[in-house]
Amino acid sequence: MSVTVEDISRIVTDVWRDVLGHEVEPVTAQAEPAFSGSIQITGAFRGVVVIGVPDGVVELAAMVMFALDAVAVGAEERRDALGELANMVGGHIKSIVAGPSQLALPAVLTGTDHGLDASRLQLLAEQAFAVPGGILRVQVYEDVG
Repeated sequence: MSVTVEDISRIVTDVWRDVLGHEVEPVTAQAEPAFSGSIQITGAFRGVVVIGVPDGVVELAAMVMFALDAVAVGAEERRDALGELANMVGGHIKSIVAGPSQLALPAVLTGTDHGLDASRLQLLAEQAFAVPGGILRVQVYEDVG
């Protein structure tokens, strides 16, 4: 089964509402993310889920997830929050692709460079969302190399 924009929308809506207590709104506008969280899927399906966010989104996520105020949210908390969100969204994506498949550990990097070989990746679906703190972008790629 292939991943669709509708799948991404349903998954992100559920994760953001259930984990962070916030609603999301699909948008076409996209901003350059300050951070990218990615998680690879291996097995019958090989691919990667990439989540791009500005600092405001990841800071708010860390505040909610770890019950911290803004002053207490540092670089480590930002990385942990985005890695956990990538893990949750990636886990839901894994459940709808060919199996058996497994998740790798999430990676969090600055900017849009997710550290993967783009020549091997084919974009399956992408959707941006307005969320508290900015614009969130989710991309699902299949490894075709």
